Amino acid sequence: LIWSFHSYAPFILTHQGAGWTGDVSPYATGLPYPPFGENKAAVDEALAAIRARVRAEAPFLRRSGIIAFVEEELEKIATPEKLRAVMAEPFVIVDRWAKSHGIDPGNILLGEFGMIRQEYDHDFRTDPKWRAAYYRDMIGLAESHGFAWSMWGYGGAFGVFEEFESRPAESDVRDVVRVLAPR
Repeated sequence: LIWSFHSYAPFILTHQGAGWTGDVSPYATGLPYPPFGENKAAVDEALAAIRARVRAEAPFLRRSGIIAFVEEELEKIATPEKLRAVMAEPFVIVDRWAKSHGIDPGNILLGEFGMIRQEYDHDFRTDPKWRAAYYRDMIGLAESHGFAWSMWGYGGAFGVFEEFESRPAESDVRDVVRVLAPR
């Protein structure tokens, strides 16, 4: 028996531009992974663009709420320690559950995780190096708990192999997987 869970933490980064996720993600784009260190200037630039886009395009009564939400979500992941805690939380919960039920970690699968490459009909495309760094870190978290993992998805918005219309996606994420030591 294999027990599976999904994790897309932190959602503010993994679903940038995704219109089907609610009223925040379509405006929240350009946010790098990780959102600190050498990427701090990119965060500041993206946040300024998000604020401007929200003020210009979002429904009037949602503007302040969307901006506040984005700022709060970014603050939750503003340092390496904070980001790691947010990303680790689902793994800690599953690990605790497994131990309380006598489930071997080898029987647990992170069945879905990923970072959007590009939303359908949206101009923003996540930097392939940001995606590769995110996948590397998620794989590391899964393996540190003894969990197997499976990336989402082959093609489309989260495409690791293909983007849209069967065009090849950048190889950055696949390159991360290629260098993993066999188990």
